[in-house]
Amino acid sequence: MPESEYTHFMRVAFGHTSPLSVDVDSSPEVEFTDPTLNDSQKEAICFALASNDIILIHGPPGTGKTHTLIELIIQMVRRRLRVLVCGPSNVSVDNIVERLAPNKVPVVRIGHPARLLPSVLEHSLEVLTHTSEAAGIVKDVRAEIDQKQASIRKTRTGRERRAIYDDLKDLRKEYRERESKCVDNLVRESSVVLATLHGAGGHQLKNQRFDVVIIDEASQALEAQCWIPLLSARKVVLAGDHLQLPPTVKSSVHKSKDARTKGSKDGSDKETMKGVSLERTLFDRLLALHGPGIKKMLTTQYRMHEKIMQFPSDELYESKLMAGESVKARLLQDLPYEVQQTDDTKEPLVFWDTQGGDFPEKTEDSEIGKKEALLGESKSNGMEALVVARHVGNLIESGLKPEDIAVITPYNGQLALLSQMLREKYPGIELGSVDGFQGREKEAVVVSLVRSNAEHEVGFLAEKRRLNGMFLEFCVCMSDSSSGHDPSQTASLRVWGF
Repeated sequence: MPESEYTHFMRVAFGHTSPLSVDVDSSPEVEFTDPTLNDSQKEAICFALASNDIILIHGPPGTGKTHTLIELIIQMVRRRLRVLVCGPSNVSVDNIVERLAPNKVPVVRIGHPARLLPSVLEHSLEVLTHTSEAAGIVKDVRAEIDQKQASIRKTRTGRERRAIYDDLKDLRKEYRERESKCVDNLVRESSVVLATLHGAGGHQLKNQRFDVVIIDEASQALEAQCWIPLLSARKVVLAGDHLQLPPTVKSSVHKSKDARTKGSKDGSDKETMKGVSLERTLFDRLLALHGPGIKKMLTTQYRMHEKIMQFPSDELYESKLMAGESVKARLLQDLPYEVQQTDDTKEPLVFWDTQGGDFPEKTEDSEIGKKEALLGESKSNGMEALVVARHVGNLIESGLKPEDIAVITPYNGQLALLSQMLREKYPGIELGSVDGFQGREKEAVVVSLVRSNAEHEVGFLAEKRRLNGMFLEFCVCMSDSSSGHDPSQTASLRVWGF
């Protein structure tokens, strides 16, 4: 792309220029539609409305990130701005559609109906093209095509058939043109268009222009994905949490060293690729490039007890996280059904040290059986698994429902072992790996960390973002109110092998 075609956003995104300064004080006062917004959410919305190019909304889990984005979109529509909202997955986009719909915001969801949630189908482009007023004319043309095709069988001469085929050719051309115009009008007349990052590159958005592009879950998306909707962007809002797990990438930087030095014959690609990693997101890169001045953090969380929150707050969030009043002192014994007060239910956070002694880790071989041979170098800890199973049993005996308990572990070998012990006995219990379980919600979470060796090695558990995921992403409950401030949230986290 020649430099003359660079947008202002592109220049900012690659460090050719700095973001324009933001003066929130001189901006028009915002009349919020949602009375439940807290101060940090309101501040982030005002900052995003006043900014001219790039805004990062840092939303740790439970702080109402999506809740904040909904209010921001409503405020932008009020200002007659066209908004394109994207996410790395269909679920992340559908979640926003579900929350926008009750606010009577005109939305169009682009995507194949088979991949959308049933609750958002009525807002999909596919359905709207069949139910809108313009769709009536398209249907008439389709009906005429069907009639012409049926009449072919009644023809007696080749001349009659050729005449019908000529008519069909013209009708099909008219059908394509009318359908294309119908789709174009539906998208153009919508204040908010939603699609996955890949879907934003579809023909439906060709030549469409938007005032703002919002990318939710931006810290879970590859930067290459993000550029699909950003090529013509004027203003960009990235929402996510860069302190959680990055996108899953199977080819590491080390494995691609040779590939980085190949490129063109003169080696010009080598410098271009220096320091590039697919795991480094656009959110991360912009924050490192322009500093915290372009970021606003949501600081009040409504998911977990204050004691569970304290570790990630101090270690990763500069002690800025605060617990909402509805959850800060909530325990398992405060659940809406009867749970006995025991040593296992009256504490919100428990650590069990299993280092050394009778709790040695094992590398998977024949211990779990031939079925799990594909686990390779995955690790397990049989004694630790027994302690976890005993604790789960104690929680259930005290009255906690199995479906309100999650047992997670970083290693598939340990997951297979725990499944053998717990799945048949407690069918309702949820078992999963740390990475695969991200985004799930339970009342009590038991974490089995597995590692226990004489060398004190912890492997990839040294990754702070993985530990953060265990504390924040999984310390949540099954319900989530439309306001994002549900008082029924996680009361207990238990960590083994720490």
